[in-house]
Amino acid sequence: MDMSGMDMSGGVDMASSGLFTPFNKAIARGYWYGIAGVAGFLTLVRTLSAVQNQRRLRLLRKEPHSVPSRPAGVVSRTYATALAACRELAYPQPWYFTGRISKYFSPLPIGRWLVLAVYWTVILLSLWSDTILRPSDQMYAYKWEKVGFRAAWVSVAQIPFIYLLSCKFNVFSLATGISYERLNWLHRWAARTVFLTAIVHWSFFVREWWLADFVQLEIQMMPMVKYGFGAFAVISWMVFSGFGFFRAMNYELFVAQHLCAAAVLLWLLFSHVPTYAQYNVWMSIGFVALDWGMRIVLGVLRNTHLLAGRFSHAPGYETDLECLPGDIVRLTIRNADFSWRPGQHAYLSMPRLRPFEMHPFTIANATHQSLDGGQRPLTMLIKAHSGFSKSLHQAASRGCSNSHVYRAFLSGPYGMPPNFLHYETVVLVACGSGASFTTPLLEEIVSKQGCVRQVTLHWIMRSEEHFEWFSERLTSLVEIARRSRMVLQVVVHVTRSAIHSSQVPPTGCVRSAKDDTLVVAVHPESDGGSTASSLAAVEDEKTPLSREQRNHRGHQHTSMVMARGSRPTVEAMVRPSVETALGETAVVVCGGLAITAQARTFVASFSNERAVHKGTGAQGIFLFTETYGW
Repeated sequence: MDMSGMDMSGGVDMASSGLFTPFNKAIARGYWYGIAGVAGFLTLVRTLSAVQNQRRLRLLRKEPHSVPSRPAGVVSRTYATALAACRELAYPQPWYFTGRISKYFSPLPIGRWLVLAVYWTVILLSLWSDTILRPSDQMYAYKWEKVGFRAAWVSVAQIPFIYLLSCKFNVFSLATGISYERLNWLHRWAARTVFLTAIVHWSFFVREWWLADFVQLEIQMMPMVKYGFGAFAVISWMVFSGFGFFRAMNYELFVAQHLCAAAVLLWLLFSHVPTYAQYNVWMSIGFVALDWGMRIVLGVLRNTHLLAGRFSHAPGYETDLECLPGDIVRLTIRNADFSWRPGQHAYLSMPRLRPFEMHPFTIANATHQSLDGGQRPLTMLIKAHSGFSKSLHQAASRGCSNSHVYRAFLSGPYGMPPNFLHYETVVLVACGSGASFTTPLLEEIVSKQGCVRQVTLHWIMRSEEHFEWFSERLTSLVEIARRSRMVLQVVVHVTRSAIHSSQVPPTGCVRSAKDDTLVVAVHPESDGGSTASSLAAVEDEKTPLSREQRNHRGHQHTSMVMARGSRPTVEAMVRPSVETALGETAVVVCGGLAITAQARTFVASFSNERAVHKGTGAQGIFLFTETYGW
């Protein structure tokens, strides 16, 4: 066999002649141009949405009885129609599994599959374009190296992107407004893609070496080959250990070993690739350094209270722990001297309980300014499972005296939840502890209102006693809404425990004479004016509205109802509010995979059924889902 044209480096490119280097470098640059282009497009969409939201709020201040969330003008309607079409295409998740193990193999929503299809198309074009040589080609002697080198460049170019998506502070999220936890799925799938392209890289070289009968000699002569196989072994381990089943087995162990493996991978890649490709490693290090640097600096400033303009010799925050029904711990920080947005989360560490562990939990209340100035209460509702949450529940069960005060250290808040104040109707759906996500949103909507005229909260729980988690707050919100122009309906669905006559109803409830339904704070007369104003605004705009819609909207009232029975369907919870909406609707669902997948599929089909923004007068439906775990 003629071996005169073979290179035994096994590296990223041919060190002797560099025949493929210029084009392969261009491929790598094109990959990042594509990433930058997508980031730019998403940033533009974010900017347009922000401008639209501000315009709606300005219109509301100028014309309080208008419905600003109804697109007006050719440009706004065209944008709304295009957005509705994209939502109908991207939302559905028709297939999912609920078994203990099978749930980790549930297919992605269609929108995410489309994103992956585009990504994989780019990768395949980069990998195989102009790499398959014919026997008549003068470069045919390099047929194995050409594919192997191209696959090496395609693989190493993706490494910085994977590290970028793992960072809490990253330029992609800052520009696009898509929080890091909502990019985590793409982080995992990009890593799986690198796993496959890396197989192409080493398999073509190994095939050439096997044909030439010098596999062992190549490994002995070229140390970089050993580093390459080591890097592939680490990538393989990270990909397989990153599957949801293994993450759920012991999350603390997963995080620790994943961070160590990520560091080892960068060292192996730095030793494997030639100097002119090491910039990919340095980019990865730069992204991680920026992330950890910002987290450490902000964490120190946060917990020493320097960000609040003061310094405390006792860093951290004093916490109150309270046990609630359903193995729930309510953790309260009385002196939180910072603000946050509803739906955000923070990383919590309590060294006295579990040293060296930090876990993310949703902040279960909206920001409220305290009377003594500057400091606010912050609460988290934490379900006891194992590890940190179990230790926290045990500590709450024991109680803590003044001599045994637990100090918490926080990192965050993190997350970029959407602003729901520019929608006309909002539907919030929560399962169990998912109310920790939806209740702060409801607090903000009721207190600030914005364009929202109608809001409905459906809270699904297994036991009636779980209502205690938010009973006082929900009762208070119903009363606040009763005094305003907003129509608020809170429906609590109890799916398992029965209501016995000897039981005392939750605070503020009265029992219906007809059945076992508990009704709270019903005030049908309080919102008649607001409903009339809304209907008048629609009549002024000559917008078609059926008699059924008008009658239903006219008889709505601010109320809180607790109903016992089977779990309600997504359609039953969402359809009535959307059909009576005068403007665009936001649907927020927080729960397990089953209900979020059902919501995705239903909202897409319902939007198509109503021909949203397609000349029927039906208004847009925006869906935001939050699933347990990442």
